[in-house]
Amino acid sequence: MILIVPDKFKGSLRADEVADAIESALRRTMVGGPRQDIVKVPMADGGDGSLEVMEQAMKGCSERVRIDTFDALMRPLKAPLLVFDGGASAFIEMAKICGLAMLSPEERNPEVTTTYGLGLAMVKAASLGCRKIVVAIGGSSTNDGGEGLLRAVKEAFSQSALFTPNGEKVDLEVACDVDNPLLGPNGATMVYGPQKGADPAMLERLERRMRIFAEDAGLDTTVPGGGAAGGVGAALHSLGAVLTPGWQVFSTMVGLEEKIAGAEKVITAEGRFDSQSLCGKLIDGVLSICRKYGKKPIVVCGQNTLKRDIWKKAGIGDVFSLFETVKVFERCIKSAASLLSGEDILIAGCDEAGRGPLAGPVFAAAVILPEGFFHPMLKDSKKMTEAQRNELRTIIEKEAVAWAVTAIDAAEIDRINILNASIKGMQESVRKLTVRPDLILVDGNRFSACDGIPYHTVVKGDAELQAIAAASVLAKTHRDEYMRRIAEEFPQYGWDRNMAYPTKEHREAIQKYGLTKYHRRSFHTPEEKELF
Repeated sequence: MILIVPDKFKGSLRADEVADAIESALRRTMVGGPRQDIVKVPMADGGDGSLEVMEQAMKGCSERVRIDTFDALMRPLKAPLLVFDGGASAFIEMAKICGLAMLSPEERNPEVTTTYGLGLAMVKAASLGCRKIVVAIGGSSTNDGGEGLLRAVKEAFSQSALFTPNGEKVDLEVACDVDNPLLGPNGATMVYGPQKGADPAMLERLERRMRIFAEDAGLDTTVPGGGAAGGVGAALHSLGAVLTPGWQVFSTMVGLEEKIAGAEKVITAEGRFDSQSLCGKLIDGVLSICRKYGKKPIVVCGQNTLKRDIWKKAGIGDVFSLFETVKVFERCIKSAASLLSGEDILIAGCDEAGRGPLAGPVFAAAVILPEGFFHPMLKDSKKMTEAQRNELRTIIEKEAVAWAVTAIDAAEIDRINILNASIKGMQESVRKLTVRPDLILVDGNRFSACDGIPYHTVVKGDAELQAIAAASVLAKTHRDEYMRRIAEEFPQYGWDRNMAYPTKEHREAIQKYGLTKYHRRSFHTPEEKELF
């Protein structure tokens, strides 16, 4: 089972849309794609789209309620609450009340925006009889330290707590997507103020204001997550709220750990993959569960700003970024769905045949398959019969958008070694293609840059991806055809049967007849040194 656990692509796609697009890509590119067992679990970490994810997780056991409140600029607003547990609990998404995406670029001013509307929404949830309120606080436009929120609560209850009409104290839980503290260089203002519209001078003013307010209100300036949503984390903590990483809140709702434990492959995703992704956001949470079960998830993103050694050290198997392929940021945003699904990307699969034989060239192939290509017989060529390979070769060469095969002879293999010869053959095959691909997928774990085209290596890729499997078929069949041809010149080695692999028959023939011009002098064991 392949598990897709994505967050939203902010400003582009909802989490469920990301999941659908990735599933589409897997269906069209994987070996046996239409038959793959794929499970989609759209997720959130407390930011935009959290309410929809929570609603989906409830599977019809919740109700949306509209309440009157105010947005970040104190304009009247009807905001949604998600009421569940028979009316005993409510879920509030801050981004739907005072979210950054709700304001135009000209309206974004964290010296003006307020969290009062969020506080009022919490008060109204309590007035409905909700004994527990979960607040997702990502995606905010505010930096007031929760001053507006606390003011709304105190206006309603004259104290630092919320109560139901029956006088029961309301329990608060915060779904928080970051672990930043309230103040300092890693705090609310300095890290998130710029994206909310603050210039350097404003950042200094906001930090001073935050420091003074925190002291006057008695906020804990050290609590992890206190700096989330411009200080709302610290404000809610002062009301007794439990700050929980957002992914954990949703993980519990959907049984994520159990799903990851049973998955063969885990794919997670978010719009921008950066250092914050590994500090309490969804990808960090998925990673923590994957490590527990010895799995290395694949990350799909719009843009990746992390170096390979950082994400490798974190335990990630690979990172696929739309931006590395498209190179146009605006297109990544506008066409995210079609890019994620693979509709707008030409993929060349590469593989080789003949790395292990004692004689003959290594053959490499590159193949670009057409949109919608699928053949139930296509898989790793080593697991197919000769008849199946030959049948598929005809189909692939006829239907492929482009294909090419390259042979690197024994002399060149001896000169540069078999690994470099295999890479060279694949590179030359890519260059021979009549269509330039947007992305190269290579079987194995080693490759080198080819004319600036992005590439990814995939261990056992010939068993997983159609384009690589197709390349493995062409490389194998072209090499076998070549070996049968030269076997007519040197029949004593049995190359038409053993394809020059180190079988007993081939080794005994070398001892009896010596080496030919096709033999690789660099291929031998220490015991066979005198033969080579």
